[in-house]
Amino acid sequence: MANASGLENVTFPNVTFINIGDSGLTLERAKEAARQVAKNYDSDPLLLSWYDKKTGEESPKVSCEGDVPGWVSYAKSHGGCFTVSVNHGDYMFIFRCEHDFN
Repeated sequence: MANASGLENVTFPNVTFINIGDSGLTLERAKEAARQVAKNYDSDPLLLSWYDKKTGEESPKVSCEGDVPGWVSYAKSHGGCFTVSVNHGDYMFIFRCEHDFN
């Protein structure tokens, strides 16, 4: 797993940023907010991977060599085309959408 500062050099697909002013923000609430943003671009976005900076947890837990974390590589290799960054990267979510962003 890459540390939080290591994510600065990762290229995420089509990133959009949202801020939620809640000091008690949970992963589940951030995930639902990200899903709602993704629904602005696709009626049924599929969440492929996520990262919680506070705990260091990620899903899926996939090992990967190199500078790209496994959860990012997994999403990209499975059609991940849209990223939602919540609160400046506290939570990251990568979705697959039917919409073509290119």
